Amino acid sequence: MHNFWLALVVLLTGISQVYGYRPVIRPKEKVTTSEEPEPWYRTIYGTQRELVTPTVIAGVTFKAKPAPTPDSLQPWITLNNLGEPKTVKPEIKNGHTKKGVPDYSTYFKAVSTRTWSYEELQAHNMDPDEVHEEKIYIDEDDTYVSLNPVIRCTPDRYFNKGISGDIPSEPFCTPRENVQWKVGKIYFATWYTHFFRDEHSDEVIDEVRVHLSYVKERESEKFQVKRDIPATFFSSEWMRNDEGMLGIEIMQEWLDDYRTRKVVLSVQPINIPDDEFDPLEHGVLIYIDQGSKVFKPTKDQLALEKAGITDNHWLYVAITMPTVVVIALVMMYFFLYANGRYRDFSDITRKAMNKKRRVIGKVSDMKKFKHMKNHKYTELPTYKPDKQH
Repeated sequence: MHNFWLALVVLLTGISQVYGYRPVIRPKEKVTTSEEPEPWYRTIYGTQRELVTPTVIAGVTFKAKPAPTPDSLQPWITLNNLGEPKTVKPEIKNGHTKKGVPDYSTYFKAVSTRTWSYEELQAHNMDPDEVHEEKIYIDEDDTYVSLNPVIRCTPDRYFNKGISGDIPSEPFCTPRENVQWKVGKIYFATWYTHFFRDEHSDEVIDEVRVHLSYVKERESEKFQVKRDIPATFFSSEWMRNDEGMLGIEIMQEWLDDYRTRKVVLSVQPINIPDDEFDPLEHGVLIYIDQGSKVFKPTKDQLALEKAGITDNHWLYVAITMPTVVVIALVMMYFFLYANGRYRDFSDITRKAMNKKRRVIGKVSDMKKFKHMKNHKYTELPTYKPDKQH
């Protein structure tokens, strides 16, 4: 009895250590520097003076004072699949610039159609009644976007998402789907600003805000890829859409006592009311994680994810099975203990003891030696020496 309870306590202690595990988070050393960017002023739109205060986010300086003369080798910032910044330094090789600042082509230019009559153009190969139409690309107002050193999101940088991997990620370029954002880190969400347009005027929407919402798949509809959105736990302030990005610091309280949570990242344009906005329509599914381990999904995990099987099922099994085993052991012990007086093993014990003490009997009666011929035993002659006189 004492040994059983001791073993049970040890077993329960081991289970509690596994499922009550909390990693030790060592505090990071803060790096301080005296070279903080200082405010500066500039003149915009010809006559308007403006004070500019630089901001440092995740090691990236925004609104920094530009160099007096343009430099083709000026470093710029790219983003990985998570949305983490990385500095790129252009190089000159064989007279050509390598890794130069991205060329955005006409993605951020306004398009208008200009019409000329024969009287206006006076082209020698036009008929008098002919009209010539031509598209004209107008450069965007880069008064503020020019102060952003991070690569901008354009449709050619979209990725494919969804179970089949055939849905464009518009309007997002970063982060990629199903990546993990770790607590305590800052990641950049980037989107194509011209994706959000007014359906009547076709003008680009000027303000947006970013949301993070919890996502839980419904068990009965999981294979139909339908999901619930129980709560939006993060919403940014309304911001300029032409910025096209937002640095988001992952907070511990967002996990709400979970180790990992699945969320959807979405951008809401100001022309769509809250009650009409669907975060899943153009959102990107990601995970926020405690960050104690380096997570790299295996091929099997990716296959399960594509099949619509989440990690929650395996977690339920891992938690349930040891509990069932412990309950079964306890029930079995009490059952045996309660019915101990009704058990009689005397017959089994008596048979076992009789087998150990059975008499072999005569050899001639044994089946193995029954037909074996043997001579009768006769005494051997004995030798008696003569007596000496």
